[in-house]
Amino acid sequence: MTASRRVVALAVLANMVCYLDRAAISTLGPDIRRELELTSGQMGLVFGIFSLSYFLGQAPWGALADRYGARWLVAAAIAGWSVFTSLTGVAWSLASLVAIRFVFGGLEAALSPAVASAFRVWIPEERRSTAFGFFLSGGRLGGFWAPGVATALMLTIGWRNVFHVLGALGIGLTVIWVWGYRDPARAATEKGTVKAAFPWALLQTRRMTALLAVAFGLTFLWQFFITWFPTYLMEQRGMQVKETAAYAALPFLFGLLANSAGGAATDAWGRRAGTATARRWIGTLSLGAGTALFSSSLWCEDARLAAVLMSMAAIGTDLMLAAAWASALDIGGENGGATAGLMNAASNLAGFASPLLAGLLLERLGGWTVFLAAALVFNGASAVLWLAVNPKSKTIPAQDDLSTARSQ
Repeated sequence: MTASRRVVALAVLANMVCYLDRAAISTLGPDIRRELELTSGQMGLVFGIFSLSYFLGQAPWGALADRYGARWLVAAAIAGWSVFTSLTGVAWSLASLVAIRFVFGGLEAALSPAVASAFRVWIPEERRSTAFGFFLSGGRLGGFWAPGVATALMLTIGWRNVFHVLGALGIGLTVIWVWGYRDPARAATEKGTVKAAFPWALLQTRRMTALLAVAFGLTFLWQFFITWFPTYLMEQRGMQVKETAAYAALPFLFGLLANSAGGAATDAWGRRAGTATARRWIGTLSLGAGTALFSSSLWCEDARLAAVLMSMAAIGTDLMLAAAWASALDIGGENGGATAGLMNAASNLAGFASPLLAGLLLERLGGWTVFLAAALVFNGASAVLWLAVNPKSKTIPAQDDLSTARSQ
């Protein structure tokens, strides 16, 4: 196995465990609510607090990875989040659960921007969408397994012990990462040196602001799958626990396939029609299709068909994610890790707002209509805004945009 393929394989494995740890709580949520006597709004806070700290950690972790490399940074993050995964199983109140999940989210925040920084130095530009497709698929695979694994363990050893098992799995992953990953010589020679300050002027460019808006909009919808979807299927669609686990895994299965296919298709199309063209149309068409599928599910009376249609919307959000991460690296240049971190920060700001708003609306209005309509609007707007991220030109003038912004 070549060094670059080993890097991608390790990143896929790390993201798989990352999402398994992250997504399990959605399946265990109803039992946690009953035992800790939480309201829907309080459980929405528990779901969302992860994304708040995840949002805050993205750009700082990315900047550290750009400067010092990913090996020890990612190892420390995996070990840390695994400890707090296990600690979730000893939570005794709302305050303790929120505090534990806040730290957990801040530590998991290191993985994606650090991997983006590693891909910048390990993966050629023409293959980055494919690499990101595989990396993101690892997360969806972990999310796909999470409902079944969490349900099986919960029925056997209780919800608290599920988190202990997942924490132990993460410690094993830490060892594998340290053993298998090495920062490239290029990063090693730069270690400890002072790089250029993060280019905050990028926030004045149309491409970057559009990228942040798109990341927020599509995640507002996607976060529903990783938090409230099992509860929606049980309470709104009348499914039982085991049946819910099966359908709740579908968005991750579809996302797994879409991420892999989307990354490879973007690079293949880019070699024929140009990178900007491939990214632009794959993103806009896939987000538009996802919006249509999700909308159709809301009008479907059959619970199982509705769950499938709703889950298929994940294809639309995930088919373009590899292009989004590759675009972030292009925009950021040598600060690619920090730029990707900013994009993921915008994504996880929505990740905080989405489940919290869903819980509050459910508590106060007693229904899902307003929240689901808002999610559709955000996702549909993202399909239009994505056109500005990769403008219609033969090249992608990231540095020209940055120079213009700095001169203003």
